[in-house]
Amino acid sequence: MFHWLNLHRELYNAALQERREAYRKCGVSIGYNAQQNVLPEIKVFRPDLIPLGSQALQETLRRVDRGMKAFFRRIKAGEKPGYPRFRGSDRFDSFTYPGPAGWSISTEGKRPTVNIRNLGILKTRGKARFAVNDLERRCLTVKKKADRWYTTVTYRGGKGVFAREPAPSGTATCMDVGCLSTAVLADGTKIENPKFYTKMLAKLAVLQKSISRKKKGSGKRKKAKAIIARLHQKVACQRRDFHHQNAARIVNAYSVIGYEGNLNVKGMTRSARGTVENPGRNVKQKSGLNRSILDASVSGFIGLVASKAEEAGGHGVAVDKDGSTVDCCYCGARNAMALGDRVYRCRYCRLEIDRDRNSAINIMLRALETLRCGTHRRGEGICSLYEAGHHNQIAQAIGYW
Repeated sequence: MFHWLNLHRELYNAALQERREAYRKCGVSIGYNAQQNVLPEIKVFRPDLIPLGSQALQETLRRVDRGMKAFFRRIKAGEKPGYPRFRGSDRFDSFTYPGPAGWSISTEGKRPTVNIRNLGILKTRGKARFAVNDLERRCLTVKKKADRWYTTVTYRGGKGVFAREPAPSGTATCMDVGCLSTAVLADGTKIENPKFYTKMLAKLAVLQKSISRKKKGSGKRKKAKAIIARLHQKVACQRRDFHHQNAARIVNAYSVIGYEGNLNVKGMTRSARGTVENPGRNVKQKSGLNRSILDASVSGFIGLVASKAEEAGGHGVAVDKDGSTVDCCYCGARNAMALGDRVYRCRYCRLEIDRDRNSAINIMLRALETLRCGTHRRGEGICSLYEAGHHNQIAQAIGYW
């Protein structure tokens, strides 16, 4: 599998080199069709490419073509171009079969197996939620992460095949995501952030220090890098498993789930370092905050909840978060708050409530209002929605006061 992956990487780099040289020396643009048509001739001189399969080789050439098209699209849009670059062994980690030919999957027995032509039968771990043998196979991607290999399989089927058990009707909640708690629901339930990466920092620091003492290109340095890659992969797996479990619990309990649809994580985690002329302030503190936000992976968690809600036939409603923290969830009035204030106090209706829960209830109210009339009007709190007939949903979501 390492050998096959390296052959796909060689083909990718050769195709990119051919395009660059043809345009630089002759002003000629070579497209996918021209490169795909010469694949039979290439295999005459490189018979080691034959076992990889024609469709998989063609898909590698399509990756080059997609990269070039994206480059020109960004130029026309006035964005940063980002010309496709050659891939080293640590920057090319997958190959794809774009159709059902050349591979198959069997779920019979205790462990599913993947049968790839000219490679053999590979034992796997895990199983799908639904029966896949009768579904239409679409494509297979084999990917290497750290020291493990993964397959991503795409099937086509009706919605009923992939559906989850629906949640009780009339139940509603929402999520206010953050870095202290991964999410706070409208009833006050907090999903604490386990901070998997933060807990691994001390171990990573020791390993990074050991790498800096090793000679570049040496075998010991490669082994140390592999150990660090395994640790990062472990953190990613822990976080993904944590998100899947909690997203499933939320979707199984609520049929209407509101969430923040305008999160700008890239802007939230922007460095405060500044420039030489205008240096930033509190750079170390901002760096720690950025690490906590990325460790929580709030965007990934929201995406999982939204996709699972759709599978269960529920409603995942993305709403505008602006003002949800400073608006009173009970009367709808706006009250100024400092970033360090953890308790929300309304000076109009005298409500005192946890800051994150107030924001969560506001998001839920906006989701209900969006479902009711397709839009949300600022200033609508629990009072106005009670009048609109949402007694049951609100009572179940916020519990008691």
